[in-house]
Amino acid sequence: MKNIDKINEKINKMIDKTSQMVESQEEAGETMQQENGNSTEASHQHGFLYFLMGVLILVGLVFGTVKLVKHIKAKHDYTYCDTKYEEEPISSPILKKKGKCHIINPITTHVIVKDIDWYNYADSKDSIILFAKNGKRGFCNILTNKVILEPTAYTRAWMFSEGLAAVEKDGYIGFVNTDGKIAIACKYPYRGNPLTEFVFHDGHCVVADTSNKLGVIDSKGHWVLKPQYDGIKLAKDYAIVYTKGDFKKQIDYSGNVLQDGIIDRINDIYYDVNYNDNESGEPASGRVQNLEYYAYEVGCYAGLVNSKGQFLTPPIYTFIIGITPTLFCATLQDDCSKVFINQNGQIVSDKPTMKTKK
Repeated sequence: MKNIDKINEKINKMIDKTSQMVESQEEAGETMQQENGNSTEASHQHGFLYFLMGVLILVGLVFGTVKLVKHIKAKHDYTYCDTKYEEEPISSPILKKKGKCHIINPITTHVIVKDIDWYNYADSKDSIILFAKNGKRGFCNILTNKVILEPTAYTRAWMFSEGLAAVEKDGYIGFVNTDGKIAIACKYPYRGNPLTEFVFHDGHCVVADTSNKLGVIDSKGHWVLKPQYDGIKLAKDYAIVYTKGDFKKQIDYSGNVLQDGIIDRINDIYYDVNYNDNESGEPASGRVQNLEYYAYEVGCYAGLVNSKGQFLTPPIYTFIIGITPTLFCATLQDDCSKVFINQNGQIVSDKPTMKTKK
């Protein structure tokens, strides 16, 4: 649109200049006509100037049309795109040209990396872009126009956080700095982790060891919390750690337990009842909420708790349903086997006596 405005401005200047010339010649013609009375010669001069003005206007229109066509063609050939949106504003660092994507400097439009497979960046303020090319991962800085990590060695990579980005090589995770240099060696097993993981928070990051247990490292790669957990959530001054079949714990980064018995949620328990309808006198059935007992969850497992907040079983079941007000059916961790437990959380093991034939 800026190019079209410039073209219109040039055409208007040409027309104004030509009009001034016509007015000047008209004044000169009037003077000559008054002095010499030669109206025929003035008429010829006026006709020539009008013809000249028409030619200039025609040239300007042709010039503007050519510029407009070139502008539209350029907009068609060069479109800025994103995987999330069909089009992005001109400040996008991604340029799509004839079906291929390139990374560019969004200010100068200088092409930094050509023919990439895909890309990812946190937001418009992020100067470092993660990209893939020929099955490998790399990073480039769109402000310095430099590729800081060539896509040659790493098969997976994650976004930068606190100056470090995770990379994967031969099944192990390490971290590179913003210069593309290895800051923490590739020694932590890759476990199919999503892009939201391997991110540093306040100098801490969750990784696994070779036994597939989770721990916490600092920005130097040193263990802050030893790898002995099945799940970890980070906070600024503490972590919530989890081991299957146990409650979650709140611990500080020195390993001290701040709080035990942490759960994820509480679920209501219902049981079926049979009764006679007061109006019709006919037998009916329904479901009643148990107000004395509840099922709590920790991770993927469940346990039984009473209305006083007393845990009656550890979180070792996958599901608990009500049978009567004081009898429950709990599903074991194979998701098929079931046991009955009573109001004290004990497995009801009274088996019927089988009669044997003599």
